[in-house]
Amino acid sequence: MTVAPEASPRRRVAVLDGIRGIAIVLVVLSHGWTIWPSQGIQDSPALRTLFGSGNFAVSIFFVVGAFLAVSAMLRQSDERGQFRFGVFWVRRWLRISAHVYPLVIAVLALTAMDRNMNVYAFADTRASAWHIITYTWTDYVSNSALFARPDLGHLWYVCADIWGMLLLAVLVHLLGRRRAVLLAALVAITVLVMVWRHHVYVTDGEFQALVRISCRIDSMLWGAMAAVALPWARRWSRVAPRAGGLALVALVPVMFLARTNAAYFSYAGVLLDAALFVFVLSTALAEPWQGVSRVLGWRPLQALGRYSFPLYLWHYPIFWYLSRNATDWSWEARTAVGLGVSLVISVVAMWLIERPLQRWLTAPGWGVATDLGLVGGAVALGRDRLHAARTGTADADSAHARAAQVRGEHLGDLPDPDTVGHAEEASGAAPAPETRGL
Repeated sequence: MTVAPEASPRRRVAVLDGIRGIAIVLVVLSHGWTIWPSQGIQDSPALRTLFGSGNFAVSIFFVVGAFLAVSAMLRQSDERGQFRFGVFWVRRWLRISAHVYPLVIAVLALTAMDRNMNVYAFADTRASAWHIITYTWTDYVSNSALFARPDLGHLWYVCADIWGMLLLAVLVHLLGRRRAVLLAALVAITVLVMVWRHHVYVTDGEFQALVRISCRIDSMLWGAMAAVALPWARRWSRVAPRAGGLALVALVPVMFLARTNAAYFSYAGVLLDAALFVFVLSTALAEPWQGVSRVLGWRPLQALGRYSFPLYLWHYPIFWYLSRNATDWSWEARTAVGLGVSLVISVVAMWLIERPLQRWLTAPGWGVATDLGLVGGAVALGRDRLHAARTGTADADSAHARAAQVRGEHLGDLPDPDTVGHAEEASGAAPAPETRGL
């Protein structure tokens, strides 16, 4: 039997960047109603689907992101004998907050200075900002929808990511060495979540289903299941390219099936998650079809995928601002300015926020924290720095070396979590430009 070659890291990254590039385009189109007319769009079923597939796109982000993050968790558990879920979650919180907090500060400042923004009560803006930076935004929107800032409504995503990934990290911490049990637990939780989200939609309405974290983490669970199931799936590597290609093609009719919230929270949501499950699993098992690589490897799509997180964060409030302050402009002008400003801010965010943060997160101290935990790592680093200050010498890797010696390892053989393969896969860090988007 001929076995298909395993997908190279570069090819796998290109394909996943590409599909996330498509996803961010769909998200932006779904939010464009704030700055362009929608009458013609609503009259066409095809355009209505294309311009209304934001939920479909978010499922892509969640499945791909969870697959990469849980793959990294399991690799760390295998290579180091343990997985530090506290270190993982702090790192993810830092990665997301480094981008979210500047957005919140900008919104607060603009609201205070711009009289055209007086439509939003500043007290409500402060309350919205507080719940965003504490990642309790979804609860606030669910209970105080009339007072929550509508131009920040899309930030439910970061709340779902923060808390959903914490759940996955705890599960891997507890069951990562017992993969069959972990997979069974994920399957059980996924079934419960799928049933629950449909129940909430039917009983409490679509708004509650759209903003509750418990109704939106289904795709993350499917991505996690794909990562855990990977060793068992290797026996089907030969058919993986064909399965991945068919799953990608199947996403087109599924997008039409999931165009309504009723279908998305029912059978179409299950089909969507299942198709994405097959796609990411197939991408990891073998080289994708040439046609898949050619389409998703298109450089503009890859670039959009790498920048998808800042694009996601900034485009919606920018669109809302233009809808309030550029009412005398043509919709074409608002669109050009809105997209242009969003892209410029995304590039600036990569250079001024993401890249410095990347360098900091690859410092030796984070390797120590991964070895010894947050508290143990902090104590070890503090002891080393105190010793260096007293003796006038510095050994940045001494704590890391001691941790390796405790495990009987050589420091040179110890893989760094941020340099093994793809950065996001290795660190499980929050999606951002340098780590391949959302």
